[in-house]
Amino acid sequence: RVRAVGLNFRDVLNVLGEYPGDPGPPGGDCAGVVVASGPSAHHQVALGCAAFGFSPGALCSISRAPTMLLVPRPLVLSPDAACTLPIVWSTVHVACEAARSSTGHVWLVHAAAGGVGLNATEYAAWLHVCALGSLGSRSKHQHLHMAGLGDACSVSSRDAAAFTSGLGRAVGAARLRCVLNSLSSDFTADSFASLADGGCSAVLGKPSI
Repeated sequence: RVRAVGLNFRDVLNVLGEYPGDPGPPGGDCAGVVVASGPSAHHQVALGCAAFGFSPGALCSISRAPTMLLVPRPLVLSPDAACTLPIVWSTVHVACEAARSSTGHVWLVHAAAGGVGLNATEYAAWLHVCALGSLGSRSKHQHLHMAGLGDACSVSSRDAAAFTSGLGRAVGAARLRCVLNSLSSDFTADSFASLADGGCSAVLGKPSI
C-alpha cells in the first residue's frame, strides 16, 4: 500500500511526452506498507512491514513490486524522505562503482547542487575521494561549500570557458579519475579531456537517444 512516491526528472519527461524511447509508467521510487506477498517473495520485508524501494508505476494506491527491490524502512525515516532515495542513490552507486576509486583520486561532479550531485559528493566523502563540483548560481556554490566543499572545489556549469579555466586551476597538474556528467556540448568534451588514463566518464544526460 503506497504512502509516498518520489518523482524524478525521468517522470517529468515521461508525462510531457519528451522521453526518448518508451519510459514505461511514471513513478518508481516509493514507500509504503507490505499488505500481501506471493509464495516466491523474499522475506526481508514481511507482511505489515514499513518498506521502501523500487516499484514500477507506483503512482497508485496499491503497487506490486519484486520484494528483492524493497527494504525495511527505518522508523527515523519518514515515507516522504524514504521515497527520495532509491533511484538517486542507485544511480550514483552504479555510475561511480565503475571508476574503482581510492583515497587520493579526484572526481568531477557536474550539477553538484542537484539530487544526484549532492549524493555523489557525499558518496565521494565516504570513499575519501576529492570531489570537485560544477554549479550555476552563486547561491548554489555557497550551499555546496556549506555542505563541506572548500572554496577551490567548485567551477562553473553555465560558461564552458570559465569551467575549463576553473577546472585547470582546481586540479593543477592532476588528472580526474571520474566525471559524473549531466551536461552537454563543450562541457562533455572538456571533462573527458581532463580524465587520467583508465578514468571513468559516466554520462547521465539524455540530449538524444
